[in-house]
Amino acid sequence: METLNRALWSLLFQRRIPQVSGDLAQVLRRARRWACRTLRRAEGALGKGVRCRLILCFQHLTLEEMKIFKLCLKDCDVGFLNWGLLERAGSTEVADILVSSLGEQGAWELALTIWKKMGLRELWERARNGDLALVFDPALPASSDERMNYQERMRKKFQLMRDKNHRPGEHELFQHRFTGLLLLQDYRYKEQKQHELLVQGWKHAEILQERGQLTEVSTLFDPVQNTGTQPYTVVLQGAAGIGKTTLAIKVMLDWAEGNLYQEKFNYVFYFTCRELNPLGERGMSFADLIASDWPGPQAPMTEIMSQPERLLFIIDGLDELKFPCNEHRYDLCKDWKQQRPVSILMSSLLRKTLLPEASLLLTTRLAALGKFSPLLENPRHVEILGFSVEQRREYFCKFFRDKNLGKKVFSLIEENDTLFTMCSVPMMNWIVCTCLKQQQERGQDPIQALKTTTALYMCFIDLITPNDHNVLPQHLRGLCGLAAEGIWERKLLFDEEDLRRHDLEAADVSAFLDMNIFQKDSDYENCYSFIHLSFQEFFAAMFYLMSPDNESVNRPDSSIPDVENLLEECSRNEASFVALVVRFLFGFLNTNTTRKLEGKFRCRMSPEIKSKLLQWAKGETKRDYKPSCFSETSFPEWYSYLYETQDAEFVTQALVNVQEMKVKVSHLYHAQSAVFCMKHCPGAQRISFSYYGLIFVLPTCVWQDLFSVISKNQNLKELKLCCHQFDDSCMENLCAALRHPNCKLERLMLECSHVTYSCGQHLFFALPSNKSLKSLHLKDILFEDDGEMLPCETLRKCQLETLSLVSSELTPECYRDLFSALNGNESLKYLDLSKNVINKKAMKFLCKALKNCKLEKLSLVSSELTPECYRDLFSALNGNESLKYLDLSKNVINKKAMKFLCKALKNCKLEKLRMSGCSLTAVCLQDLLLVISINESLKHLDLSDNSFGDEGIKLLCEALEMQNFKLQTLSVSEDSLSDESKKALTSLKSRISFLTLEATATFFDWDAEETV
Repeated sequence: METLNRALWSLLFQRRIPQVSGDLAQVLRRARRWACRTLRRAEGALGKGVRCRLILCFQHLTLEEMKIFKLCLKDCDVGFLNWGLLERAGSTEVADILVSSLGEQGAWELALTIWKKMGLRELWERARNGDLALVFDPALPASSDERMNYQERMRKKFQLMRDKNHRPGEHELFQHRFTGLLLLQDYRYKEQKQHELLVQGWKHAEILQERGQLTEVSTLFDPVQNTGTQPYTVVLQGAAGIGKTTLAIKVMLDWAEGNLYQEKFNYVFYFTCRELNPLGERGMSFADLIASDWPGPQAPMTEIMSQPERLLFIIDGLDELKFPCNEHRYDLCKDWKQQRPVSILMSSLLRKTLLPEASLLLTTRLAALGKFSPLLENPRHVEILGFSVEQRREYFCKFFRDKNLGKKVFSLIEENDTLFTMCSVPMMNWIVCTCLKQQQERGQDPIQALKTTTALYMCFIDLITPNDHNVLPQHLRGLCGLAAEGIWERKLLFDEEDLRRHDLEAADVSAFLDMNIFQKDSDYENCYSFIHLSFQEFFAAMFYLMSPDNESVNRPDSSIPDVENLLEECSRNEASFVALVVRFLFGFLNTNTTRKLEGKFRCRMSPEIKSKLLQWAKGETKRDYKPSCFSETSFPEWYSYLYETQDAEFVTQALVNVQEMKVKVSHLYHAQSAVFCMKHCPGAQRISFSYYGLIFVLPTCVWQDLFSVISKNQNLKELKLCCHQFDDSCMENLCAALRHPNCKLERLMLECSHVTYSCGQHLFFALPSNKSLKSLHLKDILFEDDGEMLPCETLRKCQLETLSLVSSELTPECYRDLFSALNGNESLKYLDLSKNVINKKAMKFLCKALKNCKLEKLSLVSSELTPECYRDLFSALNGNESLKYLDLSKNVINKKAMKFLCKALKNCKLEKLRMSGCSLTAVCLQDLLLVISINESLKHLDLSDNSFGDEGIKLLCEALEMQNFKLQTLSVSEDSLSDESKKALTSLKSRISFLTLEATATFFDWDAEETV
């Protein structure tokens, strides 16, 4: 065979066709044209680099050879390759991984080495010599001209797509919109499906990508790995809206465009069961069925059927096929020329009586598998799971035809776990994008449609419910009761008995099936489910709106807990299983949503329900919220419930008694919810808002809403803001609020990661305009040097009493200007420069300022002070009568530095001295004890987290027993002490009340009342 192939290829590439019969010569000419095209494609690929060459060579390998190639890669011990990713990768991905990890030359040389090692000498030689055109040995197509005409016909037929909401004549190229899908080869059991319905957000995305063995469309008809058998029937299965039809069209179009299955199938034919159903009993031959879509007057059936093993039939929507397909085998058709009813022809094709060598690609919902599985011969089941995270992002960008807008919208979706989960289903992606696009076409901000979860779900309902579609109230109530019962019983799949219990029959739910809200979702008997758990929660919330007036007391849903029980259950757990139901219920309070519900479903929010929601919300705001120890965030869910209403008056009533609001969030939706509530809480006196979104910067509009609270709420006294980034525009908006005459803020705290000096300028220039601000705390701010300086001279003109610049990495020039501004400053009482490196030069500026200012408290925790710094600092304390508090914790204080301190303590008025974790020794302690025994002013001394050893503890006990200390508080640690020393300290504590013993190295906070 190999010799024959070589001879044929040699013949094809001769310059002239030998003298043979006319028919054979024509075939050879066509074959040579086809071979030349193949060669040009291969040569073109060569020009595109190593990646394309690798892909060409990998396509020549069998699945088993590809598996061995990957194992050889692992044996080569290339440590920085991602083996988990490589193991699941197809040929294209393997090429991408090799080139990106090793570079083009390294990837190509490694591949050549492995092919030689595997014994693939012919491939190795051709690849090494660049002779890739001869790598492939495809069978010849039946008839290139006819095939090309048919492919062109199919390309024109399927290249355009039209959305349901497109205007007449408006289309879009299919390939521009299409986005890949996750395909799973393994079968999932009922429990696995239920688990997927329950999880949300990124966890849901991870589960989708971890479920079993993912595959690609190009490998659907490759031999099964574990058995090596060749599949001739592939079933693409999945839920409604998951992308089955779209994927089937993609296969057809890719083949027509020459990008898929070119060497595997000469012809691909596409049938949709919706179009086949009306033909049911009409008699025709299978040839007539194929010829009905042929581009010319007559299809070349003899040529088409001459190689049945190279035919692929796509049958889309098998679950919609109305034919029973239960005929006796003797009644089936075996001859493609024989006239038979279309129902018999399709049954014969499915059951491999007609054209048994041909391949079938079927799409179906899961519910139909029970009916058709017995008819199919050794099918390969592939389930469509939906979109991965990257595929969702890609879909948004393609839909909006504006990459920036698509990314902007998707970033908001990504931050909302519920919507993010739903967008794994392509249909849901389409609905979300369509809602947003409609907003855009109306001249409205498309982002506003994402403002609340409830609003977007109502947009869904508007789109999938025709205006002329009448839903009977009793059927809707039955569906809502079914949804609510399922939520309470943790039930996602319903059988016909469940339907009957709510006065529903299969025919009664047909309207909801048509709307794609409800679906037959399992092959386990007659099971139904909502298309997503969130839709079940939406209709469960609607259940509580439906008035039971004039209905029997013994109605079928009377056993479902009422609103009070629903809210009580929600209060028990922040992650309650009814949380989204309650969120939707609050969303139904929104005026627009209420109007839509009443118009669409005749559902109305009763005053009683609204009153119960209001009273419950008031109670939730008073409840002591304890964040989970497994979470870094702190966000009571009642913020999101109130946000869903978008009703300022309702929210204000709910928050009437709230004086303090504190949240720590990492999701944009949570941030928006919290700020909305803060904006409408006029009684708030203290607000702490922390946003730690690592991926997304908080939009300016959210900051503007938050800053508006400063100027509008005159009760607000303390504000703490924490975020990773705080740009100039945000700072300008904050400063504008600080300058507002209605601003009564007294304490402002900012914790950020990246702030420019020019950004800091805005803040410092705003200080003199604000007469109420007494305390400014800037923590963990990494000032980025942009050539500007902090205008520290403004400190002389403001009313600040406390300035904290903890961990701010100030430049030497900033220290100079800052300490210069302290000279003559009468108002500033507390300066905190902890966790900043204070060098010798900066210390000299500080010491100079200490002689001419009224500072009462100075904190230099973890400032990496040197002995020279201590000498200058303690020298400045001599004679200083204003400084009462000094914190030197977490700085190393050696014997020499202690000598300077002891000298200063004799002539200063310090009342509080903290030296926790200063590596003090017993010798240092001895010197210190001698001084404080005669010091009249020192009242509080913190020596915790210092290992004095048994010798030091002995000195301490003796001194405390013998001397009359004026101390009110003395803190020491018991760490690393012997049992004898611990016993001595405990005994001493029983006699000396001011002694505080700490079992672990903690920081005793004397000033807890002074911090927010």
